[in-house]
Amino acid sequence: MAARETSEEFIARHCAALADVYERGMARAYRVAPETMAAALYRGACSLPENASETVEHYLASVHAGDLALACALIAGDAAAWDEFVARYRPILYASARAIAGDELRARELADSLWAELYGIRGQTGARRPLLTYFHGRSSLATWLHAVLARRHIDALRAERRHSPLESVTADPAINSDPPNPEQPRYIELIGRALNDALDTLKPRDRLRLAYYYSDGLTLKEIGALMEEREWTVSRRLKRTREAIRRRVELRLRAAGLGTEEIRQCYDYAMEGWSSELKPATGAAAGGDATKDGRFVQSIRK
Repeated sequence: MAARETSEEFIARHCAALADVYERGMARAYRVAPETMAAALYRGACSLPENASETVEHYLASVHAGDLALACALIAGDAAAWDEFVARYRPILYASARAIAGDELRARELADSLWAELYGIRGQTGARRPLLTYFHGRSSLATWLHAVLARRHIDALRAERRHSPLESVTADPAINSDPPNPEQPRYIELIGRALNDALDTLKPRDRLRLAYYYSDGLTLKEIGALMEEREWTVSRRLKRTREAIRRRVELRLRAAGLGTEEIRQCYDYAMEGWSSELKPATGAAAGGDATKDGRFVQSIRK
């Protein structure tokens, strides 16, 4: 694309090709305006590397128009488009996550966490920032989703490695085992109180949503049916709740004089044994399962 070409110049120069993409993608059926589709194509053209052999003309001729039109409708928050997207791509997302993660539980969390990002989390300005804005139709939507999942999985593995101790070079515990941390009881008490206090500040529905997901192991679809919410809304609210808990916990730990490394150790100890009822007092009983609570703590520390 010509250097520093404005969107108006881009639309004027490629108006015929843009109209063709709009028709091929049946964007009208998704209630996507021509101007919206043109803006998405302009973003896609701007994303082409300067030294790439692919030209703007080739991009417009080969773009996955139907997938891009659907993405535009999703970005706009169209409920019918989201219903179609969930029905079509939920099986694809879970199959891709299983192939990438190789573990059913990890795959479920990997796929479920993506829904909120696709819809977009509201920032300080109140505006959503949908991950789908970065889909430009150069590949199919299914291929792009697989690539995003793979990147998220790699990022999660790297984060785990940063938080995991180095493997011992020998199996002799007498030589290589670390001495007990004298601060461990204090750290366990601090993070236990911080986590429980953060949970206590939640609205009952937010805490119940956590319990359905982590204690009861329900899917986003099952939680949505129980709470009369759409799947992406469940994912988005779970993500928002986890972030709120993380902020409150870390603020409290830092107020107690702990630094980044000490906070990391607190999370490690909490994952080993912290247990609490996630459901509010008005909900059904949910015994504190240390394994499931470990999953919950792991999701908070990310």
